[in-house]
Amino acid sequence: MKMRHVAAAAALAVPLAVQATDGYFTHGYGMKAKGMGGASVAVAGQDAFGGANNPATMAFAGNRVEAGLDLFSPWRKASRSGGAMFGLDGSADSDSNYFGVPEAAFNYMVRPDLALGVTVYANGGMNTDYPSGQLPSPGMCGATGTFNLLCGTTAL
Repeated sequence: MKMRHVAAAAALAVPLAVQATDGYFTHGYGMKAKGMGGASVAVAGQDAFGGANNPATMAFAGNRVEAGLDLFSPWRKASRSGGAMFGLDGSADSDSNYFGVPEAAFNYMVRPDLALGVTVYANGGMNTDYPSGQLPSPGMCGATGTFNLLCGTTAL
């Protein structure tokens, strides 16, 4: 009985590979915040991007103007299988793989305890661009020609 408990505990203790992202949002705004993995929320006065990370920190940032551009490169692929009987199996790689994501920030100290600022930032959209022509004349689409993975005739 004890051996089963030990085996179960050992199986649960095995590290597993995990693949995750922050989803639609970045892990920080401004180069320093990205370098800290988002911990900039708790750190005061690092840069003018406090308007995005933590607006209270702008009172400690001083007069600053900052700008940046990130290279966002999501590689996407779509496929469908199990529809071979109807000719619906296919796959496609997105043609859009590189995106520039801009950011800019301005901070002005009105007095030692009051700052005015503007923070402009973007979240990287995926802009998936799949070409058409993956499905040759599928009967389920109800027409002839080549189609995309959703039975449309144009690129997705």
